[in-house]
Amino acid sequence: MILVGTSGWSYEDWVGEFYPPGLGKEKWLEFYARYFNTTEINSSYYAFPSRAMVQGWIAKASRLQGFEFSLKMPKRVTHDSLLLDVEHALEFESSVLAPMRDASCLGAVLIQLSPYATLYRGEERTDHLERLEALLGRLDTSGIDYAVEFRNRSWLDGGRLRGEVKAMLKRLGVAACAVDGPSMPPIVEDTARHVYVRFHGHNADIWYRKKEGDPRMNRYDYSYTSEELLPWKRLLEPHAGGMIRAYFNNHPRANAVRNAVLFESLMGIKPAQKLERQSGLSRFFQE
Repeated sequence: MILVGTSGWSYEDWVGEFYPPGLGKEKWLEFYARYFNTTEINSSYYAFPSRAMVQGWIAKASRLQGFEFSLKMPKRVTHDSLLLDVEHALEFESSVLAPMRDASCLGAVLIQLSPYATLYRGEERTDHLERLEALLGRLDTSGIDYAVEFRNRSWLDGGRLRGEVKAMLKRLGVAACAVDGPSMPPIVEDTARHVYVRFHGHNADIWYRKKEGDPRMNRYDYSYTSEELLPWKRLLEPHAGGMIRAYFNNHPRANAVRNAVLFESLMGIKPAQKLERQSGLSRFFQE
């Protein structure tokens, strides 16, 4: 199964581009679910979700048949402590992830590493692989689909994951998040029963610093072409027997929506859908 969606759905600049003007925010997810049955929640990275918020997601999913949420691990675990705060991760799993799993609305869980989480610092080996292994070893990786997004090339050797890193993930059944963007090469590793892909865009020139006067909203302000997405069909075909989740993070100007719909058609999941720009008559998506 291949599920395609966007990283988040609550963006003001999508009004008029995707969401009809005047549609209340409380109805945005319902409108989004007309086109996709999965989304990636980013807010859990910034703040630990309250019980009421978790129950709200569960209630919304129950009204949207077959809909699921993938969540990001809190930054307190991945960035603030550089993988040392295992207890916070376990609390996140038991208080947030387990109830959603039990309600059949949990997709996967993304552990997005800090760029400062490295395998090597210069020529010196760090203990970050051991930290990651200790964290994953405490989590329920057999009952929950976890994925790790590496954001430093020291984890790679010759454009692939280093052998000891891949072996550890495979032993624990954790996916290595496949990334399309300037920071890491586009590789899909076979380490888990599922595959997790994130599309960030190709704005290499402003990836680390936006230039003054640049008209782009941020480094994710990018729109993919069919030619740029087609190679991913070849990369993902060997994994078609399992679960594949793909999320578009190029959210400015609702580009993520357009590209997610385009990707679904390229992958043969759905016929090309025609979306009209909600603020007028011009075509928002056309294949």
